[in-house]
Amino acid sequence: MGIVVIGAVFVDIKGYPLSTYIPGGRNAGRVEQVHGGVCRNVAEDIANVELRPTFVSLVDETGSGQDVIDKLARHKVNTRYIRRVPDGMGTWLAVFDNDGDVCAAISKRPDTTPLTRLLQEQGDEIFADCDGIAIELDLEKEPSSRCCSLPKNTAKRSMRRCPT
Repeated sequence: MGIVVIGAVFVDIKGYPLSTYIPGGRNAGRVEQVHGGVCRNVAEDIANVELRPTFVSLVDETGSGQDVIDKLARHKVNTRYIRRVPDGMGTWLAVFDNDGDVCAAISKRPDTTPLTRLLQEQGDEIFADCDGIAIELDLEKEPSSRCCSLPKNTAKRSMRRCPT
């Protein structure tokens, strides 16, 4: 199976001013919406070097959630363990100034607790043939704990490849 990547999906909404940015004022500009989340980015990057990672995550039950799944699948990421649930994706809203620096941002974290059930029900299957695991460290306690309590043979195979 290769590398298993576990973490959150975000949608990044980025605003860029067309002229001089006025803090506290109204600014005309362009707005972009892109798929984000560190682990989603990692899974896509691993696939871009022609490895075939498995991404374990959640998305919303919206068109945006399906877009994330479709794009990852086009990159040859195994999306079999991505679940569509309410509040499954986070959002990062950022406003950039004329120098490209973030001058304001708001982040909404997703509820990743449904990962616990997924890992309890299918964890053995997910990790059966994995060679390595990349996990987001700021997940809720339960999904992180489940990954740390992998069967010894899976954990041993995965951890020996991790740099120290």
